[in-house]
Amino acid sequence: MPVIDTKTSAVIGHPISQSLSPVIHNHWFENSDVDGFYCAIDVDPADLGMFLENAKQSGLKGFNVTIPHKTNIIPFLDRLAPIARQMGAVNTVKIMEDGSTVGFNTDGIGLITHLKKSVPDWPKDKPALVIGAGGAARAAVLGLLNENIPMVMLTNRTREKAETIRDELGRGRITVVEWDDRSAAASAAGLVVNTTSLGMIGQPTLDISLESAASDTVVYDIVFKPLETNLLKTARERRLRTVDGLGMLVYQAAASFKIWFEKEVSYDDALHSKLMEKLS
Repeated sequence: MPVIDTKTSAVIGHPISQSLSPVIHNHWFENSDVDGFYCAIDVDPADLGMFLENAKQSGLKGFNVTIPHKTNIIPFLDRLAPIARQMGAVNTVKIMEDGSTVGFNTDGIGLITHLKKSVPDWPKDKPALVIGAGGAARAAVLGLLNENIPMVMLTNRTREKAETIRDELGRGRITVVEWDDRSAAASAAGLVVNTTSLGMIGQPTLDISLESAASDTVVYDIVFKPLETNLLKTARERRLRTVDGLGMLVYQAAASFKIWFEKEVSYDDALHSKLMEKLS
C-alpha cells in the first residue's frame, strides 16, 4: 500500500483523557494509505491561543475541538466554513499550507450520515422532535433542515435557549415546544432526537413517554455511554427503530479526516469492535 506522506492530527479539550477520537483516527491511519498519527491534547482555556500558534509551527495538519473550546476558539481562527458560522461552534480546524486556519463543524454531517445509514427510510415527511438546545441540538436542527424536514419541533428545559436556536436558524420551520409537552410532541414526530446528556452514565434519565408514538417513529440518542440508554431501551420495547450515538461520533470524525487529508474512510467492523472494547 503506497504511503502519501506523514500526517499528524489531534483533538483538544479540557479534560480530554476519555476521548475515543484517537481510537477512531488511528484505526484509519493504520488501514489507509495515509501514514500518520492522532493524539489527544489537554489544552487549558487560557492557553488556547498559544496552542494554536504552536500547532502552526509544529506541522500539525489539523485538529478536532471539543468541550470547552468549540466556541472559544473562533476568535483565533482566520476563517469559518459556512456551517460553522451558522452553528457558532467549531469542532474541526484545518491548518492550510500557508499557515492560515479554517474552522469547520462536522457534527451535523455525522448525525445525518449515521441516521441515513442506520435507517435509510426514516420518515422525512413528518416533523422531527429535537430535545435540547446546546451545540448538538444546533447540529441536529441544521442537519434536519438541510434534509428538508417539514418542521423541527424543539424542546428544552430552558425555553429561552430553544427560542434562540429558532430565531437564529429557524427559516420559519422550527417551532418551540414546552418542556412539559415533549411526550405529546413525540407522538406527532417521525424522528425523536435526544441531544442532551440525560441518560448518560451519572446523569438522570430522560423522562419522556413514547406510548403514543407512531409505529414508524425513529428514536435517536446521541449519548453513547451507555450505548443503550433508557430512552433507546424503551423505544425498542415499543418496537420502534433506534439509532445510538456511537455512529455520530465516527461519522463526524470521518468528515474531519476527509477535510484534512482528502481521503474517504469507513466505519467497518474492526473499528466498531475497537470502540466497543473501549466502552466495555
